[in-house]
Amino acid sequence: DWQRDFLSCALAAGEGWAVCAFSVHLQRYINVIINGHSDNVMLGLFPIIVVDMWSHAYYKDYVDDKESYLVAQLREIDWTVVEDRVNVAEAIANVIK
Repeated sequence: DWQRDFLSCALAAGEGWAVCAFSVHLQRYINVIINGHSDNVMLGLFPIIVVDMWSHAYYKDYVDDKESYLVAQLREIDWTVVEDRVNVAEAIANVIK
């Protein structure tokens, strides 16, 4: 379910980033889009996974096939790094409680 939601979020992104992050305010993980360089950046997010959705990131290899680019990017994720980030996010959540 998370992966489908993240892919949908990323495909909806224009030029910017798709981000899976821990929200300290909501006390949960959320997927968000950051458009441009600074639009719609929520406060209190601790990023876990960030995928570049600017056309320069995928155009050379994928032209306009964003979905294949995203699937390839998800295959390249080092899940031990993600686990480390989740552990930090959980520690942050415990401090805030």
